[in-house]
Amino acid sequence: MGIRPIDLFPPPVVGQRTSTVELRRVDRRYVKVTGVRGGEGPLTVGHLAMLKWIREEKPYGRWAAAPLELPDGAGVDDVVAALGVLVARHEGLRTQFTGGGVPVQRVLQTCELPLDVYEHDGADPAALIEELFHRLRDGEFDLAEELPLRAAVAVHDGVLTTGAVVYSHVVVDLMSAELLGRQFTELAADPARRNVGPPLHQPLDQATYERSPAGQRRLDTAVEYWGRHLRQLPQCTWATPRSAQPAAGATSGWLWSRAGALALPHITARIGASESMAVLAAICAVLARRTGLPRFPLPTLASNRTERRLRGYIGPLAADSLVPIDASADTYDEQVRRVGTAVLRAGRQAMVDDAKRARLIDRIHHERGSWFGRDTTFNDASTFNDANTPDGNTFNDASTLDGNAETLGNASTLDGNVGTSSGSPDPAAGEPASSTDPAEVRRALPESRVWWQDWPPISPLLAFRLMQKRGELVLGAIGHDRNRIPPAEIESLLRGIEQVLVAAAEGNFALSRVGELTGIEPMDRGDGWRLVDSSWVELAEAQRLLDETLDASVKRVFAVPEDNGFRLVAYLVGGSVRTPEQAHAACVAAMPGRRTAMTPHRYVICADPPADPSDPQAWAHQPVLTAGDGR
Repeated sequence: MGIRPIDLFPPPVVGQRTSTVELRRVDRRYVKVTGVRGGEGPLTVGHLAMLKWIREEKPYGRWAAAPLELPDGAGVDDVVAALGVLVARHEGLRTQFTGGGVPVQRVLQTCELPLDVYEHDGADPAALIEELFHRLRDGEFDLAEELPLRAAVAVHDGVLTTGAVVYSHVVVDLMSAELLGRQFTELAADPARRNVGPPLHQPLDQATYERSPAGQRRLDTAVEYWGRHLRQLPQCTWATPRSAQPAAGATSGWLWSRAGALALPHITARIGASESMAVLAAICAVLARRTGLPRFPLPTLASNRTERRLRGYIGPLAADSLVPIDASADTYDEQVRRVGTAVLRAGRQAMVDDAKRARLIDRIHHERGSWFGRDTTFNDASTFNDANTPDGNTFNDASTLDGNAETLGNASTLDGNVGTSSGSPDPAAGEPASSTDPAEVRRALPESRVWWQDWPPISPLLAFRLMQKRGELVLGAIGHDRNRIPPAEIESLLRGIEQVLVAAAEGNFALSRVGELTGIEPMDRGDGWRLVDSSWVELAEAQRLLDETLDASVKRVFAVPEDNGFRLVAYLVGGSVRTPEQAHAACVAAMPGRRTAMTPHRYVICADPPADPSDPQAWAHQPVLTAGDGR
């Protein structure tokens, strides 16, 4: 409907032009816009998060691109008229961002949007769209001088055939793009609808609300939620040894499974949960089995549109929600319920002041001596691709603040990739499966396949993307580094998730059977790993942290048993560090990027080392100059 987000897969080589379509620009039209009001105001938390992400990461997903879905018989004049009303109606589309240290949003009451018209010689529509996207993405948005959207159309013998639009993610998340798309098609189809309509909740209004007492209370509550869970959850879900080989780039595997799509209605009919929750519960069951963690963080996207006034809001609302997964349920059905509850609670706390969250994360890093790197994520874009009506639920935005929207203070990126793909299988169309025979689900298993594609750099180690649930389940797993998460690992995870869904279609089952059903075994981390403060820590990496950070002549770290886990104790001799506080500050500063290390919980500075520095018992007899936790 309307402007459909098609940015599901990136091009085979990011930024590389793959289209061979020849286009000739034959006209440039100017969409003249007059809005109800103009004005200036502070940025929303969504604006600030997106600007930070783009400034620091320059991700491929900084654009949100979509084809213009043109009604039958529409001409270029209809496109011009529809875009004029659309930009007049939604202030974010006529906003520029100005100012130095304190940027502001400046809404233009009047403006012009250029619309280039290209002539083509009967090219394939998909190739035309790809070429238009390429041209519209040529050059960064100058948000201080330029409108945050670009549009173009293509004609053949003067007849309109294709159109495309590209937005800056600073003003449009993918839910916004979906809403704009439906409105565009309605406006282009019917001149009687071409009016601005009643007042809407606009970004200027949202910024005012966020600075009100009620808005501040909500934002502060969200920060408290994040702090509560980040102090308890493992710092890294996908804790695997450092690869001996250099990083080899990201890769992605995409499961196309009719069996998975057939399984979902059986599961949801029995449990009463959504299909997305059924898939997410299967992902969590497989992750728990493979990682050996009964609890772990799984950041997902929340649309932040549960309030009525935000349902039609055009602006960057989608943001990470921090879902604390408790994978200790006895059965699959109970796991689905737990996941659903966790997602709902997390979604209510996803709208957060990124600056306050960043400061909070820094404090927690200092307190725990850990580094939360948002290593395993889940995004659900199937709401768009299954042609469901957006309903404000948690999973309804394909942009990630990993990405796509992915903003976790100073430790994340928005990686919602946007782009087109060549050579991908065609999604199977169809309504939800209605079979009442679970045996049909298992019979469909041999049809499943995994399709592979290189992927642009992403910050998480492992990112799951649910793209489609109808006709065929399309589920992707993207690995940050193919040497650390090889294709065989990705395929094992995807096939395991599929097997969990097939088993769940046949009835509820004990999660203790996940290994039996999937063939997935817990990671073999070897003797050099310990469970420290709920996190898997590689002792060699903890020692590497000391070796690369402190100039002590002798430095050793040991894992000491404590309660049901371990704590780390470091012994230091010589060097410039004189206090535990100095040692800890240096170690914390060096933690970013070290997903399987952790700073010591206690620093013991001794006058001399024992004869055997590798013997923890020998250190107990050495004279101590000072000791403490350094916090």
